[in-house]
Amino acid sequence: MTESTTSSHLEAIANAMPDPIFVMGKDGTYLDMIGGQERSLYADGSSLLGKTYHDVLPEEVANRFLNVVQRAINSNSLQEIEYQLANNEIEGVTEGPRGGQWYEARVYPIKEGTYDQPAVIWLAINISSRKHMEEQLEHLSSTDPLTDLYNRDFFLGLVDEELNKARLNNQALSLIKINLDCFKRITDAYGHEAGDKAILASTHAITSVINDLGYIGRLSCDQFMIMLPEIKAVDAFRIAKLAQETISAQSIKLEDGVTTCLTSHAGVTELRESSEDSQTLFMRANEAIKALEGTREITRTL
Repeated sequence: MTESTTSSHLEAIANAMPDPIFVMGKDGTYLDMIGGQERSLYADGSSLLGKTYHDVLPEEVANRFLNVVQRAINSNSLQEIEYQLANNEIEGVTEGPRGGQWYEARVYPIKEGTYDQPAVIWLAINISSRKHMEEQLEHLSSTDPLTDLYNRDFFLGLVDEELNKARLNNQALSLIKINLDCFKRITDAYGHEAGDKAILASTHAITSVINDLGYIGRLSCDQFMIMLPEIKAVDAFRIAKLAQETISAQSIKLEDGVTTCLTSHAGVTELRESSEDSQTLFMRANEAIKALEGTREITRTL
């Protein structure tokens, strides 16, 4: 096999690659390109040749990419980067997948003298499917499957994060714990499907009240917790009362035309000492609910 035949074969193989390889100069110029033929994953980047990152990309993205290129050249080592980019953010590119796509790039310097300036190869691989799967797994690990509220472990971790912010900025933070009174009675009499209806109705009621005020978690089958950053306990108490009123206004349809309403008890507390963590506030909210036993009250602050 002659040298020209070998070169022709290598060029054909390279150009048939579904993933694109860009040759990028140290100044951010697109010097060359091979591969990238899969239009469901990549735009046609041939129009970028001769242009620089700053000619075709948003400034922040261009600066980031140029930094990676120069770091690979200066260190003479492999650099890796993940980034999200949509074709409509790239000047002159019209074909290819729609919407923001996630890419993983492997960037490695080319032997000096190959081009008229130091350069790297930039192998871009579309990892949007993987990112989507990771996001789904993260969502599943942090949320309750029935209500789509935060689950207990994730919620308590979130409380600790917000507590740190509240301490740092000297701001208020309150917790509300709401226990449904009627859940066990409904499930015992009508089954778990009816119980799920009660939970979903309560979720809708609480969410409609809290909206963007804070975060909601489902701690167990019939227990909810609400975190309210920058809100004092006196205001959280009023919010808890409104949430309970909204819950009790829900009408749950059971078997044979039977309907029932929902009742609840709630405990309210707030950050008091800088040493307090999520477990401390959680226990105090529980104590507030226990203190309601034997009284006609349904909401208490402790």
